[in-house]
Amino acid sequence: MNYRLRFYLRYHTYYGQDLYLLGNIPALGNEVPHQAHRMEWLNENWWYTDIPFTPGETFTLQYQYILRELEDAIYEGTVREFTLLPGEYREIIFTDTWQDASGPERALLTAPFSRVFYKRPVAALDNQLTATHIFRIQVPLLESHKTVCLLGSHLQNGSWNILQPVLLQYDNHGWFSVALDLSGIPMPLYYKYGIYDLQQQQFVHYENGGNREVHTVAVASRQVVLHDGLFRKEYTAWKGIGVTVPVCSLRSEDSFGTGEFADLPRLAQWVKQKGWQLIQVLPVNDTTQTNTWKDDTPVSAFALHPQYIRLQEVGILAASHPLQKQLARLRQWLNEKETVDYEAVMTFKQAYLKALYEQEGEKLQTRDYWQWFASNEHWVLPYAIYCYLREKFATGDFTQWPEYNLYDYTAINKLVIADEAAAAAAHYHFFVQYHLHRQLRLAAQSLHEQGIALEGAAPVGIARFSADTWMQPDAYYMDMQAGAPPDSLVAEGQNWGFPTYNWQQMANDGLEWWRQRLRHMSVYFDAVRIDYLPGFFRMWQIPRSAMQGILGYFHPAVPVSREELLQRGIDFNEDRYCRPYITDTILENIFGNYAGMMKDELLEPLSDGRYRLREELDSQRKVFESSLPEAVKTILYTLIADVLLIPVAVHNRTLYHPRYHLYTTRSFADLSADMQQKMKALYHDYFVRQEHCWHKEAMHKLPLLKRASHMLLSGENLGEAPGTPAVTAMPVLIRDIIQRYQPSPDMWRIFQIQDILAADGHHSPLAAEENKSYIPVVAARYRRYRIPEVPLDQG
Repeated sequence: MNYRLRFYLRYHTYYGQDLYLLGNIPALGNEVPHQAHRMEWLNENWWYTDIPFTPGETFTLQYQYILRELEDAIYEGTVREFTLLPGEYREIIFTDTWQDASGPERALLTAPFSRVFYKRPVAALDNQLTATHIFRIQVPLLESHKTVCLLGSHLQNGSWNILQPVLLQYDNHGWFSVALDLSGIPMPLYYKYGIYDLQQQQFVHYENGGNREVHTVAVASRQVVLHDGLFRKEYTAWKGIGVTVPVCSLRSEDSFGTGEFADLPRLAQWVKQKGWQLIQVLPVNDTTQTNTWKDDTPVSAFALHPQYIRLQEVGILAASHPLQKQLARLRQWLNEKETVDYEAVMTFKQAYLKALYEQEGEKLQTRDYWQWFASNEHWVLPYAIYCYLREKFATGDFTQWPEYNLYDYTAINKLVIADEAAAAAAHYHFFVQYHLHRQLRLAAQSLHEQGIALEGAAPVGIARFSADTWMQPDAYYMDMQAGAPPDSLVAEGQNWGFPTYNWQQMANDGLEWWRQRLRHMSVYFDAVRIDYLPGFFRMWQIPRSAMQGILGYFHPAVPVSREELLQRGIDFNEDRYCRPYITDTILENIFGNYAGMMKDELLEPLSDGRYRLREELDSQRKVFESSLPEAVKTILYTLIADVLLIPVAVHNRTLYHPRYHLYTTRSFADLSADMQQKMKALYHDYFVRQEHCWHKEAMHKLPLLKRASHMLLSGENLGEAPGTPAVTAMPVLIRDIIQRYQPSPDMWRIFQIQDILAADGHHSPLAAEENKSYIPVVAARYRRYRIPEVPLDQG
């Protein structure tokens, strides 16, 4: 039997504004914003729509309202979830109130609070199939011995009866709900929510504000669901403290030369003793590319790194096995090292895991394993085959593979069926990832039992040659690379090497890859830090031909046209403004007596007296790949970067982006004073006009990330290279700095574990530079740091 879902939203709009409904069914766009369902204006306070729905099995409907005006979109601050049960209803009415996304109390409903700090038992909603009205409300930070109650003018238990109020149940979607049969009750019904103490068995207080009211009369075969938003009260600012740590830095007698997921519960004991609430870990994705410590960028946004697996929790080899004979002695040797010996750790772990798979692999045939595989097949099968083909063809660069260089799901399925070697490799990687999943999940559960939340990190990029780029190359600009513009510490800018995202392509399915990624992380983490959050509205994009970040530009950005340059009175000549500016004077200043030789060997003269680099050296990448001495390469990098505008091809048309800090170039210095002023004005206006563009990008992307899971989202800005101060200060000074920061108005104050240990008087024997766990300005960004050998159970 078909029935209708009717949606009423209380919201006052202005001319030119429209409201849309986005949800997880086809009629509501299947989570793709540009396919959202447009609502109808009912009157100055209400918008309305209805859609047909065919009930089947129990289904959880998810939906959210979007306000649109021209190209701007504003998402409300909540995603409503309601479980539809098969029943006799022909109509379900949802009466909703717009929930503002800017309110800080929205963050108090996320996973750290709902499943750790203020966790409470959930219950199925009683009488849902017979109720005419369902009342739902959310209340952050409510102690577990209290619940929400409902009082009203015509309820069955009496009018405004605080001695016997109607108690609400907490459901698995984070709402307090009650299902009532209001047949025969006169409308309107006036009501308010209150707080009830279950231990004292008494009413505590009403919510703030006036009475709420419902006007929809109870009718047979119709159910009314009232989403009343947040409990009305003054919410005080919640503050917490946490510690950030790379998992590899943890130490224990049971680990194998590196920190492992199983070490996190012990760290949680230390955090709990300090009265803190959160552990933040650096990215834990598999980064295996060259099998060296320089591997840092993920080869999968989903796969976990085998570095963090605890071997003995997977299984133990026979005592006579050569690897088992080595294990204890090698573990002691690696654990005594001051830093992680990545190559030694991984070589042994991979060999041991392969031996364990041969011994234990058949034991995987469990219900838990098959449930995990069914939920993760969409990424784990392609990842496993990518790893197999990477080893088979001795390169992760899939463009160089003689076969399977273009991803085809059907083809790799056939490969696994027909090729025994491929099948064995695939099942080995399933085996490793499943055990990593189990160990991280158990660690997270242990943290929750101690009242500690776990925050993960989503790296900003994916390796250029990875399982993800192999599967969806169109979702990335493979001819570009991400980085950061010049700053006070890195004058040439940063080049991180990985490709940038093709957001327009990703938007076609509502950023499904990102939403899958965050849903996957939410299995383990209560919060997630998005590395380089500004990349979601503007990424520093560098052409593949460049080596330095200074030759990049923000994307997306409104570029400069030739017509605009001429309109500004700039005597534009593409060769002069877009090619390296090289003159005799410049060469003599740089090379001195060797200028003549450099002209003969590296340069070609131009008709206007300038020079250009020979074709085999006319880009920074060509110079990098040449056999020239490093000192000469560095000089040529600087010469190539001496341009005023960076040309880009857009729809068969050439447009331009001003080079960052163009006023510091030699090319700029040789312009006339008048032209310099015009170029400065262009440079200033170029960046000012990007603000609306970048704001729009953020408002289209970030709400989709928030709706993907219940994790608390936070961001990190790597745009400016942080100083990352080494731990050399006196403990008393470090303690003073930490104490001064704790009154910060931020919700979270998260400190590096190095700083906390130093403040506690535990000095690292490492040199200052080696005490840094992460160096973002280094192209090979490594994590080899290990904490000093101190007992973490001493708080």
